[in-house]
Amino acid sequence: MRERRRERLKSVLVRELSQIIREEIDLPENLFVTVQGVELSKDGSKAKVFISALNREDAVRAVEQLNRAQGYIHHLLGKRLRLKVVPRPEFFVSPEVLL
Repeated sequence: MRERRRERLKSVLVRELSQIIREEIDLPENLFVTVQGVELSKDGSKAKVFISALNREDAVRAVEQLNRAQGYIHHLLGKRLRLKVVPRPEFFVSPEVLL
């Protein structure tokens, strides 16, 4: 995948995943999460999504819940993106989250 296309896809994924998490996923009301970034595999079939929250415990809880909803989120991405191969998201706590 060309570098320019990869960068564009990463920014689209951040935007779409943020919107999906905000509107479609039932996180607890007091849990505010942010998509910090996305790393794509070379073939674009997998996406590592980095999540942050106000503290590390909230980020860990959010990542666990998002990984349980991974299939549903992948399905929603497929409906929103016009791609031959839709990246399968896997969620991780952003290394920038405070301890």
